[in-house]
Amino acid sequence: MTWQTLRPERLGYVALNTTNMDQSIAFWTQAVQLEISERREDKTFLRGGMQHHWIALHQASEPGLARVGIQVADRETLARFENELTGAGIDVKTGTALKEDHIIEYLRFNDPAGNPLELYSDMVAMATPPRPIAVELLEIQHVVINIEHLGNTEDFYTGLLGMRVSDRIGEMMFFAHFRNGWHHGMGFAMTPGQTNGFHHVCFQPPDLDNVMRARARVKKLGYEITLDLLRHGPSGSIGFYFLGPDGVAEMSYGARQFGEDELFNPRQLSMSPETIDVWQTGLADESESAAAALDSLSGGK
Repeated sequence: MTWQTLRPERLGYVALNTTNMDQSIAFWTQAVQLEISERREDKTFLRGGMQHHWIALHQASEPGLARVGIQVADRETLARFENELTGAGIDVKTGTALKEDHIIEYLRFNDPAGNPLELYSDMVAMATPPRPIAVELLEIQHVVINIEHLGNTEDFYTGLLGMRVSDRIGEMMFFAHFRNGWHHGMGFAMTPGQTNGFHHVCFQPPDLDNVMRARARVKKLGYEITLDLLRHGPSGSIGFYFLGPDGVAEMSYGARQFGEDELFNPRQLSMSPETIDVWQTGLADESESAAAALDSLSGGK
C-alpha cells in the first residue's frame, strides 16, 4: 500500500458560532472544563492544553460551524498544501491571523459540502498548563461534521488532504485519521436533515476515572446526556455524549491509535445500534433505523 506523505498532523481546534456567549462559556468551562485563554467582545478562546485554544467561540446571529482548524508540521508543509489545493482548483485564502485568531499563517477553504476548514502550522502557545477543575484532558481528539455525499468527501479528504480512512459505517458515515494516529481525527456523517455543519466534538481524558468524573459533573450541572456510557465498535473508545447550547460534546478514552506506517484495511461496518455501542448487542430494537442511530450521536439536532 502506498501512502501519501503530505498529510496533516492533528486536529487543532474547532470554532463555533454562538448566539449567547455567556451560556456557551458556561458550558465549555463548567461541563467540558476548558479554561478561558482570552475573552473579547465578539470572541472567546478556550484551551485544554498548552495550545492557545481548542475551542473558539464567535458571536454570531446564527449558531453553527465557523471553522475546523487542522495543524500541519511546518510552514514548508503548509506551502506544499497550498500548491496541492490550488492546483486542484480549490479556492484558497492565505494570510496571517496572529492578532485576530492567534494563528501565524493559514490556508482557508471549504470542503465539498461547504464546511469551512483551515490548515495552519503555528498557533500561539501558553506559558503554563491549564488548571483542571476535576477532569484531566489530554487533547481535543476528533470532530465529526455533516456532509452531503460520502464519495466526493472521501476523495477530497484522502486525495487532497492526505487523511487515511479508518472505518466506514453503512452508506452514511466514515472515519479518517491524521498523522497522530487516533482512530479518527475527523468523522463525516450524512445526518438526516443536515447537509453540512457541526455534528459533535470529542475530548480525551486519560482513563475511565476521569470520564466518570466528567459524567458526574455534567449530570450535576443539569446538561442533557444524549448517549450515556457506551463502547464504540469502530474505535473501541468508551465514553458519553452531552448537549450544550452549541451542540454535542463527547468525552471518551481508549480509542485505537494507528502507527504511521501501519498497514490496515478499513472495515465496512453496519449502521446499527450495536456498532454505535457494542454493549447493546442483542438488546437493540429491530425497528430502529440506521438514520436514528446516527441521529442519536448528535443529540437529535
